[in-house]
Amino acid sequence: MRLGPCAVVVALAVAGCEPTYSMTDDVDLTWDFVLTPVRFEDNLHSPYVRGTMVTLWAHSSDDKEDLRVRGHAVGEGTAGLRLLDPRGHEVGRGVAEVRVPDAIELDAHGSLILRRDDEAKVAEVRMLAGGEATYLVRYFREGRELHGNGVLAGAGPADVTLQPRTTFLFENREWLTVGAPAAETGMLELAADQVKVATVPLVVVPESAIADVVVLTEGDWLAALAQAYDGNGERIFGVDYMWNVAGAMQTADGDLYRYQFKSGRFEMVRAQRGVHSDSAMIQSEGGFVDSTNHVGCTAGGGGGAGGGGWLIAGLAALGLVRVRVRVRRRRAG
Repeated sequence: MRLGPCAVVVALAVAGCEPTYSMTDDVDLTWDFVLTPVRFEDNLHSPYVRGTMVTLWAHSSDDKEDLRVRGHAVGEGTAGLRLLDPRGHEVGRGVAEVRVPDAIELDAHGSLILRRDDEAKVAEVRMLAGGEATYLVRYFREGRELHGNGVLAGAGPADVTLQPRTTFLFENREWLTVGAPAAETGMLELAADQVKVATVPLVVVPESAIADVVVLTEGDWLAALAQAYDGNGERIFGVDYMWNVAGAMQTADGDLYRYQFKSGRFEMVRAQRGVHSDSAMIQSEGGFVDSTNHVGCTAGGGGGAGGGGWLIAGLAALGLVRVRVRVRRRRAG
């Protein structure tokens, strides 16, 4: 996935034989939907979008203590971070920047799954009446990508449902699921932390608008995606399909077929919507029908043990971030 610029912060080392300290956050930007360890890297994914919750970690090189600070980006600006030891001595330093976005980008989830990043961005929400379509929401300020989630709000025509969704545990992302019962056109108003940022055209089409269906595959992700198009070649989202794999009808409907790779075992996978269908050959030993409306784990982040110890200062001083501190001390051996 394309990433905007991010501020990389290196903690200060302490002279002599004292341990060194590093700071990072819980923003996982590795697009793999597995838990990517970031706690011991020396990097902050700043700038953060205003209103987001972020966890900052501090780690000592002697493997004796970790600090977890849960912060809320409440004000726009830049604040210095100072990592203090129990005696009040500074042992690390960083910078946290908070911004309100001036642009929002919507990306088609299916294109991201297939790693077709250049095809992911959409200029409008074009979807099938009676369906649901899910898009990744990305925030920008003057062309720089902002990181964080939990700040989205939206409004549209009265019969259209807008559901902001967040994923935390595996990928820190913001999502928007749109549902529309009938064909219509209109506008979606999108806001971040109560500030209107973008207006996106909404085009809801009837079943008769589907002119073609294509099954797209990407081996690295072990998925086949069914994509509908109208007569002008525009993508139509929010479409479910009937799937046939190796001659067997599947019991579920969706726009994805996920499968386990098996070299040399070829199977034909076919997606059908009405009179339109397409097929592709895959190497598989089994799989299941899925949907791009499934975006992963939406549970909140983990906890931490209480105790005394290190402190990150500077965030609250400028009114940018409210913080809550947790410390975990490792046992020797």
